Amino acid sequence: MANHSLVFADANLDLAEQPLVIGQEFPDVETCRRSLKDIAIAMHFDLRIVKSDRSRFIAKCSKEGCPWRVHVAKCPGVPTFTIRTLHGEHTCEGVQNLHHQQASVGWVARSVEAHIRDNPQYKPREILQDIRDQHGVAVSYMQAWRGKERSMAALHGTFEEGYRLLPAFCEQIRKTNPGSISSVVAAGQENCFQRLFISYRASIYGFINACRPLLELDRAHLKGKYLGTLLCAAAVDADDALFPLAIAVVDTESDENWMWFLSELRKLLGVNTDNMPRLTILSEREQGMVEAVETHFPSAFHGFCLRYVSENFRDTFKNTKLVNIFWNAVYALTAAEFESKISEMIEISQDVIPWFQRYPPQLWAVAYFEGVRYGHFTLGVTELLYNWALECHELPVVQMMEHIRQQMTSWFNDRRDMGMRWTSILVPSAEKRILEAIADAHCYQVLRANEVEFEIVSTERTNIVDIRSRVCSCRRWQLYGLPCAHAAAALISCGHNAHLFAEPCFNVQSYRLTYSQMINPIPDKSQWREQGEGAEGGGAKFDIVIRPPKTRRPPGRPKKKVLRVENFKRPKRIVQCGRCHMLGHSQKKCSMPI
Repeated sequence: MANHSLVFADANLDLAEQPLVIGQEFPDVETCRRSLKDIAIAMHFDLRIVKSDRSRFIAKCSKEGCPWRVHVAKCPGVPTFTIRTLHGEHTCEGVQNLHHQQASVGWVARSVEAHIRDNPQYKPREILQDIRDQHGVAVSYMQAWRGKERSMAALHGTFEEGYRLLPAFCEQIRKTNPGSISSVVAAGQENCFQRLFISYRASIYGFINACRPLLELDRAHLKGKYLGTLLCAAAVDADDALFPLAIAVVDTESDENWMWFLSELRKLLGVNTDNMPRLTILSEREQGMVEAVETHFPSAFHGFCLRYVSENFRDTFKNTKLVNIFWNAVYALTAAEFESKISEMIEISQDVIPWFQRYPPQLWAVAYFEGVRYGHFTLGVTELLYNWALECHELPVVQMMEHIRQQMTSWFNDRRDMGMRWTSILVPSAEKRILEAIADAHCYQVLRANEVEFEIVSTERTNIVDIRSRVCSCRRWQLYGLPCAHAAAALISCGHNAHLFAEPCFNVQSYRLTYSQMINPIPDKSQWREQGEGAEGGGAKFDIVIRPPKTRRPPGRPKKKVLRVENFKRPKRIVQCGRCHMLGHSQKKCSMPI
């Protein structure tokens, strides 16, 4: 071997500033080939390979008569290659346009790998523009697309490998997070993927022991190579943040798959549902969801997502005044108030009567819905699933579930730390509502009937409060789980702390309990088989070969459904003063003399 120092070519270096030299070495012939391609692109000349085998690599400039030529040969006894001869001067004008023969799909994949590692959403159109700006080379959209696909497969594995790894992945979840539920189901003689269900013990523990008995159900359609649907059941923590309880991936959305998902959810909760208050489940109430909830949670209250109902109402009638009255009817706390709003709507249009027969108020109106929604009218889980589908549709199924697990781990850690810093009795969102109720309580006159019953008198109406049963005739205390202004007035009058009469799920202690368990990391996939074989029965489970589902993404650009953030926000409620009956301010802020 030559006495010169070993110099390996690095494609990340500025190749134009570091020209080739005789004696330069490469770790293997593939690195040599790639490095020379990179140099050709950087120096804007076309390379023609004369000879390439296990012992040598000879290349020249493709322009006829140009003397540029390099001969690289294998060093004896070691795998490295070294430049033996080099004619480094060009007499040709080089490549005069933006198209370059060396800018292959493989070169594109290597060029964008670092960017794609940080951003799987890197679009082919962005790739071809960045390559043009950085390298002065034009590649086609399909080259950019194929380069990205190849780079994604190198970084994350193929979609097919993702399905094959699912049994081992589920095994690792159960090993690293004991008490978690993770299972995969294949169908047919070919073992095609059908269903995947995952729920971490930390989520199960937090929901059963500290969350409100409220679950949101929804799905998002995946747009990866094999399509599929992401299902989720999510609770809401004490501070109104989403708390994913169970996540599933199914080959297609169907009544059968919803029935299976709710069945798994029922098994997960098991006997604990007997000790919990009756569940309230919110969804878009599609037929498959309704039948599955009725079968597996027959005692649960299953209500409509108000976004779904209100959009249907708006699209049906296309009348702004009707829509505003509709929302007032939604928020009405009593049957009398609700019926008054319905009468107003009927006066505008008789067509609302058959609409109410299709969408019974018992399933969405606050005045009639029997479950406790705690003020949640729309599905927050819809936006969460949409974001997950958007972030992960480029990833194989295992990487997608790992992305979700890592995000949940981050939420648990951040919220656990945040909860430990709070010094109040209630979480901040509940604390704010209680303080508002206490401030409003000063407007009322309190008449005590006995030890537990109070009559709260205002210019607007009289309400009855029972502090033992924790009910108010305005129904706000029962519906939201926090003392209303009438209840606060009654509690203050007899020396009680209103904060102590909130539902236990709003306590800081409950919040800390919600996030008290850890979601443990999953080892790298290179260790799964080795660890699985050491476990009892583990090796046999890994022998199951799960193939992709039969569904494939059709050719062409998929239709994009824009999910606007404002769709998740309910219209602002117009406040009406109880003293002067004008809109835009409350009785507390009324300037009219009494």
